[in-house]
Amino acid sequence: MVRGDIIKFVDELRNEPILLAHHPLCGKFDDHMLNIKARKVCRGCVTVYPTAILVLILFLLVRPGFEPSFIMALVLFGIQLIRFVSSGHKTAITFNMVLGSCLAITVFSVITCPSDLRIFLYPFIIVVAVIFIYLKSRRMFSRCHNCSNYGSFPECVRGSDDVRNRK
Repeated sequence: MVRGDIIKFVDELRNEPILLAHHPLCGKFDDHMLNIKARKVCRGCVTVYPTAILVLILFLLVRPGFEPSFIMALVLFGIQLIRFVSSGHKTAITFNMVLGSCLAITVFSVITCPSDLRIFLYPFIIVVAVIFIYLKSRRMFSRCHNCSNYGSFPECVRGSDDVRNRK
């Protein structure tokens, strides 16, 4: 049964190209992608999550405490917000690493948060995360809405040859 589930998962990966990219594969987002073994993967995910894991492990080993960690997370979050006014793709990987560090330190802050502050910290983190995700999504979907092939949405998401040839 487990082997069948693994085979099914691998087949889904092969047949669902957007799964590892989570960006439309129409060509308008190629600057967000890396090609790894002929597979498009999200450049952000490839940099954010490994950075987050490494920084979280480091913080769990060093254990700097809640207050300095939370302040550092806020500073890093503020620094990476510059991405919304910057249009350079050369800085994207750096901003993604800062975001990954911020994510890890925020998780560490949640773990080490004193119980009397949790009622304030948790809602604050949720609100900030929702606003950030909204801004990132809005910025990304503006490319789709301004695209000449927007009328073919959602077929264009998979990057079919028909839609690419109409560019």
